[in-house]
Amino acid sequence: MIGFMDSSRSSVWNFTKSTAAVLILMMVISVLLPTGVNADTDPSPIRVNQVGYLPGANKIATIVSSSTSPLAWELRKTGGGVAAQGQTHVYGQDQASADHIHHADFSSITEQGTYKLWVSGLGESVQFSITENLYPSLPNEAMEYFYFHRMGIDIEAQYLSNSAFAHKALHPGDGSVGCFNNWCGNERLNVKNSWADAGDFGIYPVNQAISAWTLLNLYERYPTVFPDGSLNIPESGNGIPDILDEVLFGSTFMKGVMPSTGLASHKIHGDNWSAFPVTNIDEENSMNRQAQPPSTNATYAVARNLAHLARLIEPYNAVEAAEMWSIAKEAWTRALANPNVLYTSETPDAPGGGDYDDMSTSDDRYAAAAELYLTAYAFGDSNASSYKAAVTSSPHYREVTQFDWYSTAATGTLSLLSAPSDLPATDLQAMKTNVLNQANGMLATLNGEGYPVLLPGNKGYDWGSNSSIANKMILLGYAYDLSQNLNYLKAMNRAMDYFMGNNAMRLSYITGYGQYYETDTHDRWAWGKYQSGVPYPKGWLSGGPNNTHINDSATPTGMPAAKSYAPKNTAPEAWVSKENTINWNAPLVWISKYIQDHREPLGGGTNSNPNPNPDPNPDPNPSPEGDLAVQYKAGDTNPLDNQFKPYFNIVNHGSTAIPLSELSLRYYITVDENEQMEFNCDWAMVGCTNLSGTFVKMNPGKSMADTYLEITFNAAAGSLPAGGQTGDIQTRNHSSNWTNLNESNDYSFDPLNTAYTNWERVTLYHNGILVFGTEP
Repeated sequence: MIGFMDSSRSSVWNFTKSTAAVLILMMVISVLLPTGVNADTDPSPIRVNQVGYLPGANKIATIVSSSTSPLAWELRKTGGGVAAQGQTHVYGQDQASADHIHHADFSSITEQGTYKLWVSGLGESVQFSITENLYPSLPNEAMEYFYFHRMGIDIEAQYLSNSAFAHKALHPGDGSVGCFNNWCGNERLNVKNSWADAGDFGIYPVNQAISAWTLLNLYERYPTVFPDGSLNIPESGNGIPDILDEVLFGSTFMKGVMPSTGLASHKIHGDNWSAFPVTNIDEENSMNRQAQPPSTNATYAVARNLAHLARLIEPYNAVEAAEMWSIAKEAWTRALANPNVLYTSETPDAPGGGDYDDMSTSDDRYAAAAELYLTAYAFGDSNASSYKAAVTSSPHYREVTQFDWYSTAATGTLSLLSAPSDLPATDLQAMKTNVLNQANGMLATLNGEGYPVLLPGNKGYDWGSNSSIANKMILLGYAYDLSQNLNYLKAMNRAMDYFMGNNAMRLSYITGYGQYYETDTHDRWAWGKYQSGVPYPKGWLSGGPNNTHINDSATPTGMPAAKSYAPKNTAPEAWVSKENTINWNAPLVWISKYIQDHREPLGGGTNSNPNPNPDPNPDPNPSPEGDLAVQYKAGDTNPLDNQFKPYFNIVNHGSTAIPLSELSLRYYITVDENEQMEFNCDWAMVGCTNLSGTFVKMNPGKSMADTYLEITFNAAAGSLPAGGQTGDIQTRNHSSNWTNLNESNDYSFDPLNTAYTNWERVTLYHNGILVFGTEP
């Protein structure tokens, strides 16, 4: 068998197989491939998003033409008729692709329908749509990637879009794995249940951590994504959001990568590379697998992964959360006690996996500290202050830069902007400013390139260039959340145009999307089925062009950056450009779900379950006293039942008592179908008879708020003493006919607040003047 070198690493590989062997394999592959799979890329020089555009999105086609003069274009409706016409703008030579480029801008056309773009002398583009709902299935298809790549359990046909990919468990023996050269003595580690990292079956804590972070970050910011029952996975229906179930499975092995003492194993894989493709699972499972030597960064990866997951799973499984939290804290302690144990390409190990070599630990320490601090803060853990100190003293504090498995600092900052904390408002504002500065730089890059790409053309395209783009798109999503500036949302959609075919390679990099799309990626199990005529699953993102580090025989050398990509049917030896990985598809999930759920501002259809624009730490409007705060917790975390139950506690940190009759608080909602709402006080320490609640219609309404519940107090409620609090105010509210509600689009609702915490999305007024919180 021929073992190929692959995966998303930056280290240099030594090619141990001869060119002759590669050519023999390719001859065999060409015979085995089904007839008709050799359809190439888009033959038209007119590049568009092969799926289409939202009505309000920027719609800019890229035309490859040597003409130095503008060309006439027409936007032609399917069935006849011209919707728009104009002249191209001559961009000139594109540095990243070496193409001579024109642009045709038809953004003003918003009428839904199917179209082709015609350019004089060049013909027509592929057909595309202007529609209010572009990618309705992509988020779920991108999520299926993770079930597909589960190891340790049987992959069952009923949970797959194509039953042909079902198979019995890969590497169930990971429940007992020895350590390479006995670095952990005679211990055996339980690392069973994981996601296969990429085209191979290695498992790597540093890459799993960034992949899991991306999915958890999506959920933490938008808690209604992928609720229980939304994904076709075995755990669906267990009362836990399906996205958390999937990450829980993929993170299982992280609980076992540390031996009884010392650091975590940097990676676990076979003594040799697996066959490509794998056709005999028994043979694959018989390969000896070992835990390779430890590293500090793998240990920080364990800490940040399990700490993050612990705070999100706690409302659903407190026992599991406590176990993860305990391991996370232990991993942090061990990493600090054993600093700077690096894993490099020179570290002795078995040759059956990638290195994931990393020469810096400070970014990993900061990212881990951020997750530990946020979880400790959420849990009321006594160590919160020490974790906070590790965050604020880090040289990476407030940093917002490009992030990936190798450079993790920004993930810490992005988490700090996504979960409640007691960080200074000025520091949080600095982080937000840094996000916007990064996003503005991306806009400048996008507007300066020939193709709609977020990578500068005067630099090379690195391994996994498509994942770099997807991660940049996540920052654009943050920027839109913070500013509501449509330029950021439009830029996200333009970057998706690049993925969907408006690129120098003339194909969609997402399997199954567009007329000409990637059909074969570097994946041992999917490739084996592909040879027998089974198409790849939809919704997989390929690695993308790479001209900075080519060590395979299929990715062409000496090409412009944007064209350094292997051709069709070369997946086995095209690992540096056609690879698929968990850290490629995780950001694809994030951005496709975000674009789908934020389509309405660009003329998309109304989203029945829109996600909020989160800001867990908005700058509170200070009161004259500066001493009052409202604490909130969700008495009912189900956003879709027939009642909502916000609980409140008003705290006076000042030195002067305040009559409660001078205070009022507001909780903001959206009222479904104009229902009449009714207020009930179930229990209050100040006495339910001493307060009242009224629903007030807002005019004009705001995003996620067209109504607020206002609670006021009568004189009999007494005063709020200095240093005192009202204690529980437990409310229960419903429509007059008890129909089911949808709280997911309510400004003040947060199902994660299951313990009282300051919550600035509830506002407090003293004699009518806002003294706490942020109005919508």
